[in-house]
Amino acid sequence: MNERAFWKYYRDFNLYNLVFSAISGIYFGIASGLFIFLSFGMLIGFFGFRFFRSNEYYLYYNLGFTKKFLIKKVWICNLIFAGPVFLLIILFL
Repeated sequence: MNERAFWKYYRDFNLYNLVFSAISGIYFGIASGLFIFLSFGMLIGFFGFRFFRSNEYYLYYNLGFTKKFLIKKVWICNLIFAGPVFLLIILFL
């Protein structure tokens, strides 16, 4: 599996997710921003990537990645990276 291509997709996908979640975090609080990053922000990231970079899905498909696999793996990585931070914030706030 081409890990470098996946991490490029991960960065590009989460750019839209992170911007939306950061703005939400400023208005609603850090815990809400992280929750949005892990849940609703994924939908924003998907639509943002699909709208601005939809032709890149052909590249990933040619490398052996399906759209479903990419989104599932991004969600798992976000859960691994931001999940413990979210739990710590919930426990201590």
